[in-house]
Amino acid sequence: MKAFLHSFFFLFIISLCSFLTLNNLQALDSYTVRVEGDIDPDLMQLLESASQLILLRESPPATPTGLRARAEADIDNFLKALHSQAYFNAKVTLDYNFEQSPPTVFVIVDSGPVYPLAAFEILKAPDCSGSQFPYETIELCELGIEIGSPALPKNILVAEESLIHLLEAWGYPLATIKKREVLADQTEQDVLVALYVDSGPLAYFGPTQIYGKGCVRQSFFEKKIAWSAGQAYDPYFVERTQMALEASGLFSSIAIRHAEETDCEGILPMEIEVVEGKHRSVGWGVTYNTERGPGVTAEWENRNKYGSGEKLSADIDLWREAQTAHLAYIIPDYQCVGQDWLWLAEFQHEKTRGYTDIFFSLSSIIERQLNPNLRISYGSTYKWLHDLRSDTNGIYNLFKIPLAMRWSNANSVLDPTRGRTINLKITPTAELLGRQFGYCTATLVTSSYYPLSHSEQWVLATKLMLGSIFGSGRRTIPASERFYEGSENTLRGYHYQTVSPLNAHNKPIGGRSMFIYTAEMRVRATETLGWVLFSDIGNVYAATFPQLDHKLLKSVGFGLRYHTPVGPLRFDFAVPLDRRRHLDPRFQVYISIGQAF
Repeated sequence: MKAFLHSFFFLFIISLCSFLTLNNLQALDSYTVRVEGDIDPDLMQLLESASQLILLRESPPATPTGLRARAEADIDNFLKALHSQAYFNAKVTLDYNFEQSPPTVFVIVDSGPVYPLAAFEILKAPDCSGSQFPYETIELCELGIEIGSPALPKNILVAEESLIHLLEAWGYPLATIKKREVLADQTEQDVLVALYVDSGPLAYFGPTQIYGKGCVRQSFFEKKIAWSAGQAYDPYFVERTQMALEASGLFSSIAIRHAEETDCEGILPMEIEVVEGKHRSVGWGVTYNTERGPGVTAEWENRNKYGSGEKLSADIDLWREAQTAHLAYIIPDYQCVGQDWLWLAEFQHEKTRGYTDIFFSLSSIIERQLNPNLRISYGSTYKWLHDLRSDTNGIYNLFKIPLAMRWSNANSVLDPTRGRTINLKITPTAELLGRQFGYCTATLVTSSYYPLSHSEQWVLATKLMLGSIFGSGRRTIPASERFYEGSENTLRGYHYQTVSPLNAHNKPIGGRSMFIYTAEMRVRATETLGWVLFSDIGNVYAATFPQLDHKLLKSVGFGLRYHTPVGPLRFDFAVPLDRRRHLDPRFQVYISIGQAF
């Protein structure tokens, strides 16, 4: 009997354990999470994004025990998120409801107060004997620190980076932060920060070693290096050198480094390591619009013809009624750094509604970069021109002195989203043979780009074009030298090169002034796709200056953009709102590369 009771009790215990185990191992199909507490929406969003409990709701654990383990492990994630917003006395507790289906996990958050920054000290590290930098002269505002503001950890880290950059700009490139002390005072409920810094010695640029230069001459690098040996170290000159080497297009990789220590006199050796890229390139493409039909373009370029970055390039554009070709040779850093000498040969044959022209020109141009935003150019051009089917048919031998200025802080050439560009060009012209006359052509083009969102997904782009030709009378100036508008970039929708004064037979005869204004709303819908709404307004006038009280031609349209690493592919559909009878189509379609401006 006693043995029977022992056996019965043993079986009862086994059955009870099995029941409890099976109940605990019952699979969870889903669960819900409720975060409770006095929490503002921004903080709630941060907590939800940091919580693995919330992010993994679609993959629930197998058992309630697993759910408890996941929730308890998530407490650290909640606390880290709260600490990142300066809630250094926050508390997080958990509660569960397994009676309902699906079960619910309650996360109860007591954020407590935001701890302000009470002190931020920059001190000399105790183990650095050679550092003499006066740390007390550093203003906290230079580091983005404000006493009394929330003690956000990210602001402290940013301040550390700013401090290192500041010391580097003052000539201490070897500066390091040896120790960081951050104390959250639970009594005063504020934060105290102390950074212990070793500035290292004041450094001077030393000798520069160049690695990987390949077939690029040493003299090329010497011209691009912005610093001089013995000059106080300044990262500005390092950045200028990096930009100059990148702009050459000769290298696929550029790294500029300094040595890990100076000599006893503070001389800091420098190193430039480059990976030589391909110097030759060939490209081709197609373009199309409804009026001019399909077009083909091809180009070839050698960016290091003789080992010092000399650039030789050629390109050709073929349309049904227009053919152009260019051959250019550029000598970089001619006589001084940042000054290039350009030799250019051009050929064009074009037939428009107003004229047919054939010309060949030779130009010698000096281009100089005065600062990162401003570039000027000047030179001379000889142009042999033959105008046909115009009111001034004939052959001309023109001598030109092109003067140009370009100022730009736009962030891209093919697809800008912010900044502004100003182009001013003045070209005095004289006829060398036969009937002598002269005139001067002046154009001003300004483009502005305004991002309407922080992500620059929405951009308002505007362009203003003004032009004037003064000097000789209109009938003296060759027809192809006058102003005509209407193209894929200006007054879209109107017949190509026909926006100008018209004669009695509705034929364009060219103008002596112009005014064009364009506005575009550019939207980047995805990483690769975008769309554009645009409106163009303007006209070309017979007078020397634009007559804005005369009729203005208007057009509207929309476009699609497919963004690629080399710029957006452009598809535009334009409608002329002031369509001229027997001259303008009902609409125009343009396909090309790059934004309209």
